[in-house]
Amino acid sequence: MFEWLAIDGLSAGYIRNRLNDLKVPTKHGGLWKKASVLSVLRNPSYCGKTYAFSSVKRNPRKKAEGEWIEIPGVTPAIISQELFDAAQKQLQVNKDKASRNTKRQYLLRGHLRCRQCGRTYVGGITTTGRKDGERYRRVYRCMGKWKENWKDFSPENRCTGKTWRADELEAMVWSELSRYLSDRDMIIAELEKEKQTAGQSGDLETELKQIERQLRAVDRDQHQLLQWALKGFPESQIEAENLKYNKARERLTAQKTELEALIMASQDAAVNIPNLERFIADIQDKLPNLDFEGKRLVLDMLGITAWLDDDNVEVTGTIEPEKVSVTETTPCLLCTPLSSQK
Repeated sequence: MFEWLAIDGLSAGYIRNRLNDLKVPTKHGGLWKKASVLSVLRNPSYCGKTYAFSSVKRNPRKKAEGEWIEIPGVTPAIISQELFDAAQKQLQVNKDKASRNTKRQYLLRGHLRCRQCGRTYVGGITTTGRKDGERYRRVYRCMGKWKENWKDFSPENRCTGKTWRADELEAMVWSELSRYLSDRDMIIAELEKEKQTAGQSGDLETELKQIERQLRAVDRDQHQLLQWALKGFPESQIEAENLKYNKARERLTAQKTELEALIMASQDAAVNIPNLERFIADIQDKLPNLDFEGKRLVLDMLGITAWLDDDNVEVTGTIEPEKVSVTETTPCLLCTPLSSQK
């Protein structure tokens, strides 16, 4: 199931149908439901992680993950942590890009984020007040504007990100993406810059080992918290300490991920210019003739995300390394600020 999601990119609904078609029984012997599939795919115990204090006493409601206490070595792993993480990422991608049976097409659905609050921009409509036939207009709004997403449901926590006209924003992003993919020199310069940056530090491995030692220390400290709980220490004290350790783990894990990416990038081979030029030429030939679904495919393939901040748009994405190199190269990061002409 995890490979169907993370590798094949199947949706939870499609996985449910496949399991039922293959006559794979649930633990109760019945048919699979979408909620059951999602419950399995989101369960960290499959990668060997078990948590205490993950729910409110006498209440099935889960606590925030920052309040959980991990119990290491209790549950044997069935899948790797890497596969589980990839599955969680794909679940979020599937959620962001779900069409929700929309009646209108939104080219940038799942590819827009708010720079102010970090939430996703979603497509919608607004009334124009006009009587010449254009009564409704497609727009993109930040989800941070919705009351259910305000912190503590307080109006002062409402995101103030701009609402964009869909036609205008789609034209801007697609135009800039087309311009970038037509600029051979810019792409090569970005590739070389990424490669030089990645190879500047010779102490990355040493720093990574230090981070890993600190993470192991956090694991030991959290295991000690479990012993405190068993000995009857106040739950409030244990939760406060656990929150502190989880914040430390989150910070260290982010540093570890960044270091691993830099180490991997520093080992990349040189850019193959002829392959890169063939790739650009192929893209240039296809871009002008793409229909809506073709454009969506390009946005997905390049991992495009447009970050919106007032009247500014920043487009980021990645050219797949295997398409432009002999072996592997540093990914080419698209990072081009745009300005609204409105």
